[in-house]
Amino acid sequence: MDHHRSLPPCSARSITLPPQRCVSVTSYLPPKQLLSDSIYFLDDSGNSDMSLFGFFRVPWGEGLSVADAQWSAFLEKLQFSPDFSYTPGYPLHAVDLLGGRGRLLHPEGGPAPGLQRKREVAGIVLQGLETLAQVPELTVGSVYRRGATREALYVDLVEMINNWHAEAGSSCRFVVDGNGTERALRDAHRRLPSDRRHVLGDPELLPARRTPLLQAADFVAHAAYQFLVRYPARAFMWDWYPRVFPESSLPIDLDRFH
Repeated sequence: MDHHRSLPPCSARSITLPPQRCVSVTSYLPPKQLLSDSIYFLDDSGNSDMSLFGFFRVPWGEGLSVADAQWSAFLEKLQFSPDFSYTPGYPLHAVDLLGGRGRLLHPEGGPAPGLQRKREVAGIVLQGLETLAQVPELTVGSVYRRGATREALYVDLVEMINNWHAEAGSSCRFVVDGNGTERALRDAHRRLPSDRRHVLGDPELLPARRTPLLQAADFVAHAAYQFLVRYPARAFMWDWYPRVFPESSLPIDLDRFH
């Protein structure tokens, strides 16, 4: 969401989608496990050719508390790294960590970062993904569409997850990276049919830089994005998404809704 997190330029010709199995409408059915009342944390990624949302889901209540505790423990460990100086509350954005930007690599008055330091900072993203993979009952997902705006993709994402929870007879809420002014995202919730609405209320729009679990969702979104676009400078992370989350589906192309 933040303008300073712009992605590296990537032309349409540089995007090569990996081979994927045939997808039909039935591929959008709910995950195999019964979905309890849940909360979803979502962030977006993409470029001028493609929009993408990455998210993770945890059961409401205790599931959220466990996810928050394990992510907080991960952040606490970062304070003791010999390769960078992390302080509590410092916002973690995947694009900055992987691109060699930000105060962790360039402290005021500090020396220029060496290769080892750059690798350690980039590795924060992988460590964060691995932390999420260890949270009980947490599941990740991602959706994308070529030639779509973020807002249009969000409409279909909300409909898909609403259908999941309608099938399961449960409800859910969304927490999304935003500043509170994104009317189009609120409208996507309000357009759901009242007699079959299982996504409750408006999205809670919070800035990721001040919401640690949304920073975790940013890691998921960027890993899914790099899995799809195969940006050459990020070749080391092309397999992170399927490797860390082998039980999750590959990013879903919601263009098939249209």
